Amino acid sequence: MICPRFAQAVNAGDLDAAAFCFARDGCLVTPDATAIHGREGIRGVLAQMIRRRTKVQVELSSSVSAGEVLLIHQRWRIRTGERPWQHFEQIADAVLVLRRIEGEWKLSIAAPWGYGRSYG
Repeated sequence: MICPRFAQAVNAGDLDAAAFCFARDGCLVTPDATAIHGREGIRGVLAQMIRRRTKVQVELSSSVSAGEVLLIHQRWRIRTGERPWQHFEQIADAVLVLRRIEGEWKLSIAAPWGYGRSYG
């Protein structure tokens, strides 16, 4: 499934693999609710996350599918910063829409921080 691969790619600092989890016309909603469209634009946000040593842990997950579309709700633990005095950690309710493209699931819409709801 794409979500564990996405988290693994971010955690490993693999920008190419993280960006490839998104559809070419995908959308990433940032913590301030800005919608970033297109894989290349999303790549810039992912690069910032990786530079900040962001780690993503998927804690809970539920999904519902309708043909070639999958809606996923997850609880993510997101930690940024390498040193203890730099750490920022939050638990966020992620909302993800995946679409099967050429036999492979891709993120079409990812709102990892929900819509402004975060805990921590």
